[in-house]
Amino acid sequence: MKICRFIRDDDPAATPRLGLLEDALVRDVSAATEVLPPLAWPLAPGDHLIANLDAVRARIAALAPTAPTVARAAVRLLSPVANPAKFVCGAGNWKHHGAPFGMIGFMGKATTSLGGEADGIAISWPDRETVHEPELCIVIGREGRNIPVERALDHVAGYACAFDTTLKPEREDWAFCKAFDTYGTIGPCLVTADEIPDPSALSYEFRVNGEVRGARRFANLSGSPAQMIAFASTAMTLYPGDLVLSGAADVGPIAIGDRLELTIPEIGTLACAVVRSPHARSEPWPLVPPGAEV
Repeated sequence: MKICRFIRDDDPAATPRLGLLEDALVRDVSAATEVLPPLAWPLAPGDHLIANLDAVRARIAALAPTAPTVARAAVRLLSPVANPAKFVCGAGNWKHHGAPFGMIGFMGKATTSLGGEADGIAISWPDRETVHEPELCIVIGREGRNIPVERALDHVAGYACAFDTTLKPEREDWAFCKAFDTYGTIGPCLVTADEIPDPSALSYEFRVNGEVRGARRFANLSGSPAQMIAFASTAMTLYPGDLVLSGAADVGPIAIGDRLELTIPEIGTLACAVVRSPHARSEPWPLVPPGAEV
């Protein structure tokens, strides 16, 4: 099942809706959200829909045959996960990186960096270099801590394509450089885990303005998706909707006006325009010279 969130182009209220992605069509199955239990404060960590995905999927299956359809070209796709508790970003996680322990570990990413195709990749510091990082996104479906490797994929709700966009650091920390709005793009849909029994068998092709910039197999990750989940869970509790990103092998500069496309055949194509953010700075942040009085 390929689950998406979308906004119809002809909807002046821009209401996010739940969809079932079928090639060039989207089935509107928003009514499936009626099975979600009511929320009460304090909210549980994680994404409410992903935490109740089994019930939502059953309702989607019942609604789908008669659900209204809309052309994919007539909608704007959002991130299929609305409220992740966190991003867990793999670092140095390809065999050719030669990390001393296989994986260096993980980097965090602000949840406000979440975006989908509809948001594009919005450049806020146009005077600085921003780089692309095409990756596999593993969406956690069940809470866990100290998860055994052999049980790790049981905790997965599904998979998506991802761009872990990053400002190229000069004097800043990586956590800051990954935190910009729209720099965590997920899509085009969530493919449920039952359709992808072995994520290490997946491969991707990545293009910038139609030019292939990378084509790789996830079998060449130094830490497989199962190992990443298990390793991350030794340090932190994983919650439904958490986004675990594979780590990038193809890193390079992007510019306003570029179009990025990441295709994982079993998932689909995540296509994003690189745009100037409406909040883009007109001049660099003033830095205080060393030794100067503040």
